[in-house]
Amino acid sequence: MLPIFYMLEKELIEHKIVTRLPLFLVSVGLFILAAMVLNANGSNNVSFEFNYQGDISESAANLSQGIRSAISVAAGAVSILLSLIYLPKTFRKARQEGSIMFWRSMPVSDVLQYMVKLAFALLVIPLICSLMLLSAELLLWFISLISAQDITAFTGSNSLFLTAVHWLTFIAKMLLVSIAMLPLACLLLAVSQVVNSPLLVVVTGIYTIKILCSVVFGFGIVAAFIERVSSLPMTILFSSRPLHTLLQVGSGFAFFAALLTAIFIMASLSFSKYGKLNIRALFSR
Repeated sequence: MLPIFYMLEKELIEHKIVTRLPLFLVSVGLFILAAMVLNANGSNNVSFEFNYQGDISESAANLSQGIRSAISVAAGAVSILLSLIYLPKTFRKARQEGSIMFWRSMPVSDVLQYMVKLAFALLVIPLICSLMLLSAELLLWFISLISAQDITAFTGSNSLFLTAVHWLTFIAKMLLVSIAMLPLACLLLAVSQVVNSPLLVVVTGIYTIKILCSVVFGFGIVAAFIERVSSLPMTILFSSRPLHTLLQVGSGFAFFAALLTAIFIMASLSFSKYGKLNIRALFSR
């Protein structure tokens, strides 16, 4: 287990944006909310006026839920963005700097290197971004304790228990997003080992294949499959029932997505080990 932790630590050190961007966004958010609270509590000239239609408590609850949903979506979007920044760079950076040869000299297999990078993109980055949401939830809880009643309308009723529930719910949703991102993540890791601009190549290739399949050859089902694979992570992120959204994709879609994922993994391991596509050699003794 120790090599895994060292390798994950190496990824954190080499890709500082994974920690710096969430930290910067949390700092900005804390500054803005703290300024709002100080102005509301410390200035006699500041007043808040709310126009409610219907039950006031229900309107306040809807407002609070909307704010929390926006925070959750923002943290999830940052996580997806950081993963898409990290995945095309990690193998390319190792190849250009020659560090991949160092790890080959260590008792670390190519499979372990691959799985660590995949886990970093789909598990560690969402976990880091979940701390953004946790910080915001803790701040909202703190504001509900010390702020005026007008500001409390934004935060709603809160407690440490609800904060923990919201955080764990976000982590569970991001796990589903990571499952949906798995085919795209494996594709980016494979392409990044043979070209210097993998994200551009993948995006261009996806749109080219969609246009060819739907317009030229009339294979609309292929274009629909590609569209669903590429949009599924964001669909789950914005969904109020993420597990239901993931289960709705159907067994046929899941089968072909899993098949493509396995092909991309084997291709990536072949590129890493042999420098070319030679999947048969992976299974030879």
